[in-house]
Amino acid sequence: MHTCLKISLACCLLVASFIRADESAPSIEKRVYAHLLIQDPQGAVQEAKRGLTLFPESKELHLAYIRALSENGNETAVLQEWEKTLSLFHEEISNRTALEVLAWGVLNKAERSPQLMIQFNSLLGAAFTHDIKALPHLIRAMRGTNTLMRMMAVKLSASYGDAPLQEELERMLKEEKVWAVKLEVIRAIGALRMTSVRDRLKDIISHDQTLVEEKAAAILAIVSMYDAIGPKELNSLLKSNRAGLRQLACQLVAHLDMQGYAQEMKRLLSDSCPDVRIEALYTLGLLREKIEMQDIEKCLQDLSPVVAITAGWLALLNDLPQGEAILQKWMQDPHGDLRGLSAAALTMTGKKGVALSLKELEVHTDPYVRATLSIGLIGQRKEVKKACDVLYEVFCDEQHTLWMWQEGSPFRFLSRSDVPHTHQIPNYPHVIDRLAKLEILHILNIMRTKYAEDAMRIFLKNDSWRTIGVAAGMLLQEGNEESLDLVKGLLEDEDEFVRVQAAIILALGGGNPSAVKVLQEAYPHVDREMKLHILEAIGHVGNKDSIPFLIEILKEPFQMLRVVAASALIQCIYH
Repeated sequence: MHTCLKISLACCLLVASFIRADESAPSIEKRVYAHLLIQDPQGAVQEAKRGLTLFPESKELHLAYIRALSENGNETAVLQEWEKTLSLFHEEISNRTALEVLAWGVLNKAERSPQLMIQFNSLLGAAFTHDIKALPHLIRAMRGTNTLMRMMAVKLSASYGDAPLQEELERMLKEEKVWAVKLEVIRAIGALRMTSVRDRLKDIISHDQTLVEEKAAAILAIVSMYDAIGPKELNSLLKSNRAGLRQLACQLVAHLDMQGYAQEMKRLLSDSCPDVRIEALYTLGLLREKIEMQDIEKCLQDLSPVVAITAGWLALLNDLPQGEAILQKWMQDPHGDLRGLSAAALTMTGKKGVALSLKELEVHTDPYVRATLSIGLIGQRKEVKKACDVLYEVFCDEQHTLWMWQEGSPFRFLSRSDVPHTHQIPNYPHVIDRLAKLEILHILNIMRTKYAEDAMRIFLKNDSWRTIGVAAGMLLQEGNEESLDLVKGLLEDEDEFVRVQAAIILALGGGNPSAVKVLQEAYPHVDREMKLHILEAIGHVGNKDSIPFLIEILKEPFQMLRVVAASALIQCIYH
């Protein structure tokens, strides 16, 4: 018995020696990550704590502990541990890695929040980092039950294009039941040029019950996928018994500039479907095909106003006098949309429409028709001062009216907004209004009008809707230095609200570091909604000097602010 006891004791000592031999910092670190791999963050925290009691000087264990706390959702403890780690280890990589873990921990915890808006901001924050770690967030949202989250995830996935996201889009095209989400899926597929689903999109176009918006999105998606098309496939589309496919054929002929199919386009001017006739007329105009009166005489008198207006545009392009008469007639129509469409068609005739545009600019009473005509004249560099004066006049007179661009037909024109509210995008009609007005401001500015800055100040002081940054890119498109200088000048404005709005536009539209100081100084004085926009703008700039400011925001009690600050922090780390 004594001998057995000795043997047992020796075995225990041997096992204990093996355990002690394995109690190294690297081995404990591996066990922490093993717990995280099996999704046991609590076990990982306990293992890391035990390891730090044994090896308090191990940088790797401190980082593993931070990650474990982050996965466990304890934001406060993560921040405290990060500050402790920073005081112990001053290496840049330690600081950067720990900060990244801290920020992703905030976003991961927010994704599991029961509050929809926090989940929503977590999804946006993850996507804005443009990091591969955002892919699981996007995929989970695309598979979720909430319509808003699925729609936003689809929109965001179009800017990534990774294979797993494309697979999800292909699945959703087959399975998605909510029309609004499916529409975004089609648009994302077109943006990513996913040729693997081309046949499925053709089925959508040719189906009798497909809604107009869905059909239009599918046509645009398919057109964007083609760099060339064989005669057999194109002839099959042209002769299809489905109007949507014939419409697709017209757009492909225009997109690929296939001059040899002009006669086929003329044949389609007698098509039974008005949409096909419109596309055929528009394609003939883009092809610069010579048109005789007998080719379009019936279309000029068509029962569909849009067909008649498009035919008038084509006639004027070909110097047929009936074209000007038709467009002038429809510019006097009682329906504002038809007046605007006719004005837009006139501006699209180039120099051939200048005389009539000037005439109508003097006598027409519809401010949106006058604005559309003015934009056309500026494009032709004819009577630019007069046209800019009219644009500024309309901008001031109609500043409290919501605007929109009508884009559902061949020609784009300005009009009063009839955009409905949608739960997917808060203040959606105001979003569209700001986009339209920023485009007008951009035109006034590049023409260097004397009242460009006054117009911008009027625009910024209109605080009925404060999410102006979503449209900032419109003003600063193509890196226009004049627009940049105009907004920069307003950073010194005596009105703080104007300064903040200008800084947000600079940050989101141009990524300008000069705006960051204004935003950080204004942050304590503004309401919570504006704080969210300031944090988003700071993240867009991605200036590393903003990191201490953002870390302080992570200590705030409001989770929504912490989520947006975490996303901004990651963007600043990555820049």
